[in-house]
Amino acid sequence: MDVMSEGVVPPRAVVPLGSQALRTVSNVAAIGSSSGSVEDRVNLILEELKALVPYGAAMLAGTDPSGGTRRSVVASGYSRRLREYMLSAQFRLEMLDPFAHELEQWPIRECDLPVDPLSVRAIAEHLRPEGHTEGMLMRLVGKGGAAAGFLIISVPDSTPPTDEAITAIAHVGGVLGNLVDPLRDARWLSSMLAKDQTAVAILPDQSFVTLQGTDPPDLAEPASSLRRALSHVSRAAIGADVPFTWLDDEGRWFSCRLLRCRDSVTVLTISESAQRYGLTRRELEVLTHVSLGRTNDEIAAELVVTTRTVRAHVERVMDKLNVASRSGVASRALREGLTLPAILAG
Repeated sequence: MDVMSEGVVPPRAVVPLGSQALRTVSNVAAIGSSSGSVEDRVNLILEELKALVPYGAAMLAGTDPSGGTRRSVVASGYSRRLREYMLSAQFRLEMLDPFAHELEQWPIRECDLPVDPLSVRAIAEHLRPEGHTEGMLMRLVGKGGAAAGFLIISVPDSTPPTDEAITAIAHVGGVLGNLVDPLRDARWLSSMLAKDQTAVAILPDQSFVTLQGTDPPDLAEPASSLRRALSHVSRAAIGADVPFTWLDDEGRWFSCRLLRCRDSVTVLTISESAQRYGLTRRELEVLTHVSLGRTNDEIAAELVVTTRTVRAHVERVMDKLNVASRSGVASRALREGLTLPAILAG
């Protein structure tokens, strides 16, 4: 059913908010910006919304930014079968696209539908048989208007949510959209980068989304040198902001940073650079070991060279960096990312 192609857009019921609704909106905004896991914050927000809509079932779903599939963030009161259906492409085609798309981040109730609700398969064959006779649906968007997910609420009787409740929930749509968008912090970080930098968000399943610039070479290949470098840096776990140097298979130098966001998302920034300070690859290896506090003897054993050779490398590195002490060399290396990821991981 393509209702929107006929130019029929459901109405928006906009009314002034009373004191209770204003308190709910304020509380939801505070919860959304607080610390804690997404799931915990969503549960608190849904409890707040009960003051406006005493619902019997609710689900907040997010959209996977790399593949477009949907996942349930929090759900209660719906059967497993119904949850699976609402996360499917069929529900999007039958309910979200025709009725919620044009009203993004503004809820639509069953009573607002421009057609008989029982003519909609999602309602007649899925919601009504499980006793959900009224409710509301809201499409959520993230930064830039990208689909972030949806909120669906069902009430235990046929009384629809009030106009005030719909208006209040619309006011917190942006909060919900940001919560279910796993790239919200990553996008914020990338917005502060120089335009010539490439920024890539890496999700917990190791899929990636390029936020700025072009896709880095071989990032999609699990066995590539860049993937191996990232694996080494991640294992090192030496901070939320890890600068490092990556040399690709062709010997090109890249200045990189791995920035850790909430919800196990990381942002990789890459800028092609010249051979920094005239350092050779071997000197960069020695410099990385020095930054980890290793002695010349330990470095010599690791690189299978003599201690005298390591001492000579360290002296040349100090001269190239114009630093007078070993501790100064280590501090400079960590601050500027003059380290190789394979050695960082130990």
